[in-house]
Formats: sequence, structure tokens, C-alpha cells
Amino acid sequence: MVSAKIPWMDRRRFLWLGATAAAASPAMLSAVIDSAAARRRLLQVNGYPPDAETPLELLDSYITPNDLFFVRNHWIPTTVDAKTWTLTVDGEVETPLRLSLADLRAMPRVSRTCVLQCAGNGRGLFSPPVAGVQWKYGAVGNARWTGVRVKDLLARAGVKPSALHVHTFGADLPPGKVPPFHRSIEIEKLIEDGIVADEMNGEPLAPLHGAPARLVVPGWAGDHWMKWLVRLSAGVAPQSGFYMDTAYRYPKAPGPPGEPVKPEDMAPVTELFVKSNITTRPARAVIGRVSEIGGFAFSGAPDVARVEVSEDGGVRWSDARLDSRHEPFAWRRWTYPWKPARAGEATILCRATDSRGRVQPREAVWNPSGYLHNAWHAVTIPVAG
Repeated sequence: MVSAKIPWMDRRRFLWLGATAAAASPAMLSAVIDSAAARRRLLQVNGYPPDAETPLELLDSYITPNDLFFVRNHWIPTTVDAKTWTLTVDGEVETPLRLSLADLRAMPRVSRTCVLQCAGNGRGLFSPPVAGVQWKYGAVGNARWTGVRVKDLLARAGVKPSALHVHTFGADLPPGKVPPFHRSIEIEKLIEDGIVADEMNGEPLAPLHGAPARLVVPGWAGDHWMKWLVRLSAGVAPQSGFYMDTAYRYPKAPGPPGEPVKPEDMAPVTELFVKSNITTRPARAVIGRVSEIGGFAFSGAPDVARVEVSEDGGVRWSDARLDSRHEPFAWRRWTYPWKPARAGEATILCRATDSRGRVQPREAVWNPSGYLHNAWHAVTIPVAG
């Protein structure tokens, strides 16, 4: 595991890296990243494949900028030629479709602001440790995605009543005998919320984020957000394979930390758990002087109703102020005016409550794959007299 800071890059260099990554070795990628001098950067957490998270202190805006948005790959990223790319819609439909990017962009357009979070975000925080990319806090971001509703694509293809699931396929190919990353999603979820997006924050989708088009599944973990999307196939049954039957599954009931869980006691990871983090805080504080504590909160519920802050270990909680900007499945910014009363080191905690009344727990539920970590977030701040 690598935890070096990556100086990030301007947009031209970012797009160039994405376009050439499929042919680059990890050493070449590191050389390119290291040569890009800028203050804005991601944190590299894996070399092969290249995975990078956003420093928590840079997740300080409602919309996460494209060049600061985390990058997750299973293998060396794929480069897809937008001129020849097509999206197939087939399976349990009356009229299979084969759409070019121009065809897709000619259909009615929608935009949704929502959180994308890797299912394994926070894996590096579990104890005992679990295998996998050791994400801390930054495999998450809030972006505005623009494209075509899956509902409209399925309607145009004449989806049959027998279709209960949609199988999703990307253009990336695994190395050797590694199983392909194929997934499926309940059709109701995609009809209600799903988008095939080709824009991110008002710009064409970048190669490292799945260009020419990716699936957007608001409120659900990132394993459902298929990058380099090439096919949607309506089916009667869920898809099978390693990435459905073994990976991305979560215990139906909590068990002792470190204990294995039987496959029959697991279910697919779907909806995001309620979660909040602190992104803004003073490097040091002074007794009696107000300092701002702030951060974000989100849930698959799909909204956040409350964020609270504690400075006594969770005995007493005070309400933070929620920012007025919010959409279903987007995160809520929050702030809290903190006035320390004692000198020394102060530990500040935050927790969120979502629109269904679910409260962020003190401890995350340990699970064998380290998914959906959402324990209270704590920061320690020195206070001067």
C-alpha cells in the first residue's frame, strides 16, 4: 500500500493521463504524477491499479471539483474512443438499441447532484484490518452528473414486464484469468433514479471517470456505478459471477470483529449508510474565541435531517447548522461555531441523522471486506489559554 501525496495536475495534463493510462506501467504513471507540480493533489493509495483519494481537508465545497475527485480502478484504466463507442440496450426488450454518443446526447437530458462513494471508503480504519485498498476518508465526492435517464432508454427499447434486473457491462478487460467486473441492479432502482452520464460538473466525462459514459446510481455505493459503460441488458434474474456472488456483499447481521461470515449470511451492498465527516477546523484554537468546525454529511435515505457535534466524547450533543443547498442523494454541508472553554487538547466528534431517522453509529460494523465504514468522525485540536 502506498500513501504518498500526489501533486495533482491541470485539466489538460489530467485528461492526457487518462487517455494514456491504459498503455502505461505503474512506474510510468507515478513518474507523470510526480512531475505535475500543483497545490491541489490526490493521495495515492494503490499503485496497480492506480487508485487515489481526496485529502479530507480539500472536500470543503458543495461540488467536488473534477480534478480533486477520487479515482478508483480495478485494473489499469481503459481508454475508449468516443467516436466509435456505442451503448447497447438489449435483453428482455422489444427493440434492442445500439446508440452512439451523438444518439445519446440527442435524447432528453437530465442533471442530478449526488454523492459517489466507493463501497470500501474507510476500509483502512477497520480493526482488525481487512484486505483491499486501504482507503481512509477520501474515496467520496459530490458531483453534478448529466446524461440520459435509464428509464427513457428502457422505454425506448420497450422493456418487457418480465425484466426485474438490469445487467451492466463496461469496456474494461481484466488481466489474465481474473473474472470480469459484471454487475446487475434491480430495475426499479434504475427506473427511478438511474442515469447514463456523459458529463460531470458541466464538463465531458474524463477517461479516468469512465468516459465516454458511465452509470450513475444515486444513493447506492460506487460498485454499481459502472464506468466505460457499453451495455445495459434487461434480465429476469440477477447476474452471477464473482463480483455479484462473492464480492461487494455485506453481513445481514453484525458479528464479532474478525470472524468470517458465511456466504448465505451476506447480501449485496446497495444503499449508502448515513455518514458525516469534519473537513474544516482550526489548526489551533483559543479559549473563549469562536472557531468554525464544518464538514459534509450524506445518506442513501436520500437526505440528511440533522448533524450534531460533541466535545465531551458523545455525552452531550449540539446541533450544527445545515447549508441550504441539497438535493436527493447529494451531501449536506454543515457548520458549527465552536467556542472552547478549556486549554489543552479538545476532541470534536460529529454524527448525522438521515431523513429516515437512522443515526450514524459510534462504531462501524466490522465486515470481512471493509465496506461502508461510517463511525463517528473525530478530530483533535490544541487549545491555548
